Amino acid sequence: MTSKRLPFSCENCRQRKIRCIGSGHSPCQTCSRRGYASSCRFKRQTPLIDPSLGLMGNAASLEDLLKQNIALTTALLSQKGQSRLPSPASSPEVPSSLQPSLEEKPLHGPVPSRTGRLVVSTSNHVRLVPSHDIGDSDLLEAMQEPASSFPVGFPFFSEQSGSVSDELLGLLPPLLHLEELKSTYFRVFSPLFHVLHDPTFHAKYQAFKRNPRSTPLAFLGLLFVTLSLAVTALDDNHPLLTDLGHDVSPHANVRSLSAKYRSAAMRCLAADNFMFCHNLCTLQCLVLLIYAMNHAQEPAWSLLGTTLHIAVAIGCAVDPDHLNVDRIEAEERRRCWAALRMLYTIQNTCLGNLMPFRVEANVALPADIEDDELVTETPPTQMTYLLYKFRLYDLAVDICQLPESIQAHDRARIETVDVKLMQEQECHLARFTPRLMLKPYDQAHFYILTIYINHLILLLHRSQLNTVDCKSHERCLEAATGTLSNFEALCSTPALGSYRWYTDGLGSFYAFFAATTLLVLLGSPQRETECNPEAVVLLVRCVERMKERASRSSVCQKAADILDPIVQCFAPGRVTDSNGDTEPTLLGEIANEGLWPTYPGLESMFYDVPCEQWLTPSESVWNAAQNLWGPSSASVSTL
Repeated sequence: MTSKRLPFSCENCRQRKIRCIGSGHSPCQTCSRRGYASSCRFKRQTPLIDPSLGLMGNAASLEDLLKQNIALTTALLSQKGQSRLPSPASSPEVPSSLQPSLEEKPLHGPVPSRTGRLVVSTSNHVRLVPSHDIGDSDLLEAMQEPASSFPVGFPFFSEQSGSVSDELLGLLPPLLHLEELKSTYFRVFSPLFHVLHDPTFHAKYQAFKRNPRSTPLAFLGLLFVTLSLAVTALDDNHPLLTDLGHDVSPHANVRSLSAKYRSAAMRCLAADNFMFCHNLCTLQCLVLLIYAMNHAQEPAWSLLGTTLHIAVAIGCAVDPDHLNVDRIEAEERRRCWAALRMLYTIQNTCLGNLMPFRVEANVALPADIEDDELVTETPPTQMTYLLYKFRLYDLAVDICQLPESIQAHDRARIETVDVKLMQEQECHLARFTPRLMLKPYDQAHFYILTIYINHLILLLHRSQLNTVDCKSHERCLEAATGTLSNFEALCSTPALGSYRWYTDGLGSFYAFFAATTLLVLLGSPQRETECNPEAVVLLVRCVERMKERASRSSVCQKAADILDPIVQCFAPGRVTDSNGDTEPTLLGEIANEGLWPTYPGLESMFYDVPCEQWLTPSESVWNAAQNLWGPSSASVSTL
């Protein structure tokens, strides 16, 4: 029996049918020259380690492996070319009097443009995976193993949970003083050393006020740095100094308070393990902290070096045009990089040219525009609605492909689609709601998109409503209420009267499904769903509106015939909506006993009709509604 003959060429050259030049060990010269060194493999290579060879044989195999690794590394480095940061010994000599300006052209040739990809972890920390002049950038990214949250045995920080503690929050001044100091910073220091994008900071600050414990530690540190700078701008007779400080003189209070807030900022960064886990907010905090330390005449040279390397690690040395970031983050990155270069220039001047090399990168300077001109969103266009709807149609297909009986592994698929739907909602809000004066068709498009995305949320979580999944209950209650609210707004806005074709057709059908979902949520005795008065008001208004439109809309007629008898079964009562208006409605003692003895087919209609039949008005829905009434009912409406 003869053994199978193995090819002499590597697998890359065999697949491409080109000549393989090499000694039989990877990488071959052909792959090295063409940029595929890292994926060069030979089928006839001997196994790396043979247990039968003994200790000396294993050592020889490991030596061969090391030689191949050296060859692979050499090939990759030869593709990358000259190092971007030459060592002092290999760099051209620089006059010892003063370091040349960082704006000058580098003496050893132009700096190549760098590119890469930003990888964001689940904890919202960022790292750059470079891909400069390397054909196997995908392989390099795959080789980047995710770092652990904290290196074992690192002596300078103690491992912590990464959450905001009561101790850190206790270092903040009272809210009124906090607001005043924040305003002082943005009045005095932000125009002078403009690192932050003010609207972005204010939005994060509002989120911090709503839930301080959930705020990222890096942002809390950034907030402390702004306080430390703002204190130094207060007058000696400012009452805030005596309220917050405990020293005799105003100058001493300024020094102690500023030092206290700088120390608190550093504690936040340490709690966030900033040496290993960082993002743009971490860098902003460090840059402003160094700026504050310079004004306080504190040594910051070591921290400046650390900050530079963190900036490189998160990709600020790469021009944002080559990264996957939006316009605002691009400018924030350019501002941080420009601020770092300025701080290095100051340090080089003050400390006598301690830096043995120049920081070089082809990063454009920040744009000369105001923050309110720097916006990511653009006004919606006539194509915006269509593009968003295409993405939602793809998600609708994903929802329809989910199995009817959800298993444990299917719940992860539901969560994945749910996250995508929430991201779409955020995109819609960012594109439409910031505009004070939307064109009528843009307003209508926003309402229609919102109704449709809420409809998809209801379809996605429908199968989970007969389980104990509280999250799905909450999502459906929110989505159903949102559908009815937007449907009502679209119907009642005079400027949108020309969209009656939608509200009488597809819009009414989606509102019917939302109303049915609310009845399932509120009417079952097996579910402990708190009755939402606003949802009941919207439900009753929706049914009344459908009854009014029944003469001109077959969808409204059929939906009203189904919903009106059910709503009438609720006991009379009065509820108050979110605006404080009291309205007569039908709110049920019968809800405590459940709707199903009276309408046994309600749940069947809700669950049994397939998802795809709920996407448009379907005869399957109306046929299923024929079984809604039990034999004890007096009459059956004609659908």
